[in-house]
Amino acid sequence: MKPGNLAKIILACVVLHNLAKAWGEREAFPEEEDPQPPPLVQLEGNPDGQAIRDAITANYFRF
Repeated sequence: MKPGNLAKIILACVVLHNLAKAWGEREAFPEEEDPQPPPLVQLEGNPDGQAIRDAITANYFRF
């Protein structure tokens, strides 16, 4: 496609979106509520280095 054609397509999408909002149409993909993240891992006592690394990994890479 030529860049001029892409600009026309994007403009048409913007116009259609704005018309749908003005007419009160529902969103095609309603916003979902953000799920609550799991609780952070808490360290107790005097943890060693491996326990600290495991806690960091669990807290920052839990997806």
